[in-house]
Amino acid sequence: MDYMNQYLENLPSLYYGLLCTIPTITYFVSVKLYLKFHKKEKLPEKKYIISSSKNMIGSSFANYFLAYPLFYNYSEIDGLTIFNILLGCLLIDTIEYWYHFLFHYNKYLYDRLHSVHHAPVPIHPLVSFTNDDIEVLITSPFILVSTVFLGFTFIEYIIMTSMAFAATVCDHTYTSDKKFHYLHHCGNKKTNLQQPFFTFWDHINSTYTKKTLTKIPFVP
Repeated sequence: MDYMNQYLENLPSLYYGLLCTIPTITYFVSVKLYLKFHKKEKLPEKKYIISSSKNMIGSSFANYFLAYPLFYNYSEIDGLTIFNILLGCLLIDTIEYWYHFLFHYNKYLYDRLHSVHHAPVPIHPLVSFTNDDIEVLITSPFILVSTVFLGFTFIEYIIMTSMAFAATVCDHTYTSDKKFHYLHHCGNKKTNLQQPFFTFWDHINSTYTKKTLTKIPFVP
């Protein structure tokens, strides 16, 4: 009972509770923005749009009930440096790449979990985060725990995840048949795996498609 009381006492105040919603808000604002650049008019099936929106709304609750208490107890809440933000982007890309690699090169994991993300065709901003619930539970906590125990602050975590959400929506905006992430979805699915910011792991691991247009983060 004491542990429960302590947990409840460590939940965020109104101010930090509002900060918990910023990544979710960033997602919906990004969708509205990048739809202006998206060339495909056909909407994906409604169930995929709902799935993506549900996952993004769920991230606010995860930030409130899980992320904030973890940072409060094991790291720091306030504090912000540009170096840590850049380092955090590299960390997210690294974790995402190797999880993504595993989900594509293991047939069982692809068929059972990751195929849900590839079900909507073609790519579309509204389904950027359509994922199987189990896949979300496998990947997201590892990113959170890594940032906590590597000494990032809660504020930095909120900024990094907000940037990651916006960059992922950008990746799922169709502007060219040679776009980095379009080729992943509509070409060889075992290539162009890195997300959401850079492409260096694909170059290092020889999973980069050479005909790809140069990817610039946040540029559709």
